[in-house]
Amino acid sequence: MWQIPFNVPFLTGSEQKYVNEVFDNMEFSGNGPFTNKAQKILEEYLDAPKVLLTHSCTAALEMAAMLAEFGPGDEILMPSFTFVTTASSILRTGAEIVFCEIDPESMQLDLNDVKSKISNKTKGIVVVDYAGFCVDFQILREICDEYNLFCIEDAAQGLGSSWNGALLGTQTKLGAISFHQTKNLHSGLGGCLVINDRKMVEKAEIIWERGTNRSAFFKGLVDKYSWQEVGSSFYPSELQAAFLCAQLEAIDDNLLARKRIWKAYLEALKPLEGKGLFRILKPTQGCNHNAHLIALLFPSPEATDIARIHLNNNGVQAVIHYVPLHASPMGRRLGYLPTDLPETLHHSKTLLRLPLHNQVTQKDVDYIATLLDNL
Repeated sequence: MWQIPFNVPFLTGSEQKYVNEVFDNMEFSGNGPFTNKAQKILEEYLDAPKVLLTHSCTAALEMAAMLAEFGPGDEILMPSFTFVTTASSILRTGAEIVFCEIDPESMQLDLNDVKSKISNKTKGIVVVDYAGFCVDFQILREICDEYNLFCIEDAAQGLGSSWNGALLGTQTKLGAISFHQTKNLHSGLGGCLVINDRKMVEKAEIIWERGTNRSAFFKGLVDKYSWQEVGSSFYPSELQAAFLCAQLEAIDDNLLARKRIWKAYLEALKPLEGKGLFRILKPTQGCNHNAHLIALLFPSPEATDIARIHLNNNGVQAVIHYVPLHASPMGRRLGYLPTDLPETLHHSKTLLRLPLHNQVTQKDVDYIATLLDNL
């Protein structure tokens, strides 16, 4: 039987060479030469004042929430259709979450619902760049300016995508990017915090360095370092950073290859979309996407299950995505019912993701299209 796995982690061929250099350097713990190299590559690519590598995107989101000074009594708005750490990073500060609907057309945060849920306790918004697509950031900025809200961009899936020419991860004061092995580029597990406000760089470095001014010490700005803020151990080991450097050097080639596969899917599936079998999730206006994922939206949850089972039974690993957070056991503990966000609940059940990685071939795409045409 034909076997098409959902994900195959990308490799450039240089990862092992760079990891071996870490052994040659005998510097393993982190914030060493490979960490600095990866950060500089990202700063130049994103045109960002500062990028700090983290051991996960979760860590980057936790740092962002700390820098935003969210805390008890604050309400933070975010979509329910997202990964758990978008929410847990906020809860760890003591702030409360207010889940909002998604726009079913784009699966992005519904900014009209956001505006309707702003209260005198609202302090911030976490916007999620789902699928490497995004909201209209101009409208989002206008909302934040009108209500004096701090916005964090969860760009976990967004590296390489842009909106109106500016790369995702740089659209708000703080952006978080993932380098989990399911992402276009990865370090097995990893992430980074993109700091787009120069005024926040010094404090970000302190939090990143376990709450100390160790970064200033290494720059020769102080003669000894000490505890300055509440922080944590957020950065990765040099092994992770070395692996990531090899990946980052191939960012343009990786993006081109994935977009070629995404376009092949689009051409093969458009006729089926025209028959009304499903709708292909496409980027929002102004978004030049990174081909992170290919997703289909079926007319009903039942139709989605039929397609998923049919594909899986024929060797294609097609998968659903997030169970909405408000409908999870933890969401219920926070006081939500699944019916509280009906659009999110329904459309999350109609979405099906197809394999998209650098080893997917034109034959694979054609085979998948044929299976879907025979539902």
